[in-house]
Formats: sequence, C-alpha cells, structure tokens
Amino acid sequence: MSGFQARLAAAVAAVERGWPVIPLRPFGKVPALKDWDRRATLDIAQVHAWWEHKPYNIGISCRAAGLLVVDLDQGVPHGRDVLAELARGHGAEDPRETYTVATPSGGEHRYFRAPEAPLRNTVGKLGRHVDTRSAGGYVAAQGSIRRIASGLRLYKVVRDVPVAPAPDWLVALLSPPPPAPPPEPVDPPAPRRVRAYRAAVVEGETERVRSARPGTRAHVLFTAACRLGELVGAGWLDDHAAAAVLLDAAARHNGVDGWTEREAAHHIANGIATGRRRPRVIPERRSPADAQRPVPVIPTQDRSG
Repeated sequence: MSGFQARLAAAVAAVERGWPVIPLRPFGKVPALKDWDRRATLDIAQVHAWWEHKPYNIGISCRAAGLLVVDLDQGVPHGRDVLAELARGHGAEDPRETYTVATPSGGEHRYFRAPEAPLRNTVGKLGRHVDTRSAGGYVAAQGSIRRIASGLRLYKVVRDVPVAPAPDWLVALLSPPPPAPPPEPVDPPAPRRVRAYRAAVVEGETERVRSARPGTRAHVLFTAACRLGELVGAGWLDDHAAAAVLLDAAARHNGVDGWTEREAAHHIANGIATGRRRPRVIPERRSPADAQRPVPVIPTQDRSG
C-alpha cells in the first residue's frame, strides 16, 4: 500500500469511529488548513479529496470528536509514570484501559471520552511530561508518519480497546473554576464615532488572534497588542482590559504545539507597551480600516513553531 493509500485508509478509519479529521502537513503535525477546527469533517468525499491530493498526516479535532487525549511524553520521568503516580494519589488505578496510540518520539496518546463541560488544552498542568488536548486542540492520529532524527516513525495503535470515559479525578484536576465573563474594555467617555471605532478594532484584533496558525501566533499576537496599545496610549482603552481580551482570545491556542499562556502574556505585554508609545489619533470620518496601518516589527519567536 502506497503512502497516499495508507494515510487515506487511516483517515477513513478515524472517520468510521466518528472522529472528524483534518489534514496535517506531510510528515509533520501542523494543520494544512486555516480554520482547521471549523473544517474538521466526517465527509468521506472530502476526506478522499484531501488525501488523494497529497500524503497528509491525519489530525483529529478533539472538540468535534468529543475526546480528551492525554499526551504522555518520553523523558525522566516518563509521562506515563507521572500519570500513574497521580492516579494513585487520588486512590485510583492507572487509567491504562483505553484506546492508546504510541507516538514516534516514544510517548503515547491515551484517548478518553471528554466530559460535557469543555476542557481546554494544558501543558504540564498535571505534571512533567503530561499534556492534554481537548476543546480547541487536535491530535495526530494513528497512521500518521513523522520524520525525526532517527528516520521515519509511525503513530501506531498499541491498545485497541474502546475509548474509556475520562476518570472523574482527572476531569476535576483539569476543570477550571467557573470562568468570569471576558472583561469588556473600560469605556472612557468618548463620542459615538470613537466608541464604534474602538469596538471594531478590538473585535478585529481578537479575531485575528483566535484564528492565528502555529508559526504565526507570536507575530499576530504582538501586532494585535500593538494596535490595542495605540488605543491605550490615546486614552481610549484601559490597558488591563486590553490585555485581558487578548489573553482570552489567545487561550484557545494553549497546549497546541507547545503554546502556553505565559508565552501569550509575554507578547501581549510587549505589544501594548510598544503601541502605547505611539497613541492612535482617530481622524474624522475614517473607517476602522485605519487599524491596518503598519506597526513596528520587533522580532518575536513563536517557540511552538
């Protein structure tokens, strides 16, 4: 079976389990699509159209599939040992009896049925070498192939049993406190024209952040923070509220390809500080398209790639 056929078969197998799929770049784990979460599909015709075109790796949208995937990385200690110790600490057995895929780097992905309340992705929250993927995340499926230093390595099933429900103790550890509504920008007194302009800029920049792709996220978040910082510098937007709305928009990326909340906060702080040094002058009868004027380019690094 050719590489095209093998990965097509793996994508179809995921769909037959009820797991909406997306194409990942060949030999990689970055989505080949913009808006991948929205475009994840169970449509067999679309799957054939994608995988007959190129030998993409296979991604599963965890939100759409109703999955919580625990990513146990190789290391000292191995993530599987950390999870087992965590389970014992909660008076439970190691949750091994569930569908499990070995990763090319020596780790494993354990699949669980996600609870009704959505869980976000995490990096190291449960312990060293233990990450999770759920709402807003994806996982490379069995049949995908990575090119690593030692050659080509396959994601392969090592425990082909039904997907177990996520243990209650695990869900409790991953569940955030009831979220407060995202803070609205503080509205200093302003004419209606300025209020409309400000609202359009905030909405446009937060949407850019939410839809940013891996490899572009640091730059997109920094430039969005610059533009809101210009409004902060002009006295049209509160700096704490500007940071909060951007951090909330960036939260969907947490845990995806190594992205963290700490990294997001770093780029936001730098961008707002840069933008407020050049306050936005809102001219008469100008549209929010003025928000697209150039901002300074300061080298930033998206450590997640």
